[in-house]
Amino acid sequence: MKTKTLAAIFIISGILWIQFLAAAEDYSEWKEVARLSVTAVVAPYTSVKLSVNEIAFDIKGEPGDYDANQGVSITVGSNQSKWSVHAKANELIPESDKASPLPSSRLAFSINDENDFKDLGESRLLIEGEAARPPTAFTLNFRLTTAWEDLPGTYRGDIIFSFLSSP
Repeated sequence: MKTKTLAAIFIISGILWIQFLAAAEDYSEWKEVARLSVTAVVAPYTSVKLSVNEIAFDIKGEPGDYDANQGVSITVGSNQSKWSVHAKANELIPESDKASPLPSSRLAFSINDENDFKDLGESRLLIEGEAARPPTAFTLNFRLTTAWEDLPGTYRGDIIFSFLSSP
């Protein structure tokens, strides 16, 4: 008799538990007791990454065009609608007081192994893009043109990259 009673209790308990779970899944019977507002603010994001921090030119021989020792990979990512990256070089200043600076217009670049080099004496458009695409890498190749008046020595300067977004 005890076995039948225990079995009946388990069966009744199971039926009640199933009805409880079924009632809990019916959201229409739930009562709202609180509400939490959600706000998401997506800030403007821009990332311009260069594969190296410095390039060098090994100039051995008479004046002419010399390519940099390596290309530079540039990767741009942004969540802003339309954007562009521009570059401009500063003149290359000699470490020696005897030499004159090398004009920035003699430093040039090309993109993705094209042979169309553009001088960096003024701001130049490098890359344009939109927010709806993932970051893309491009390869920049640099060239320096030397002249007979360039004295031996080490010259240093910078190429400045600027980002412009269009709303």
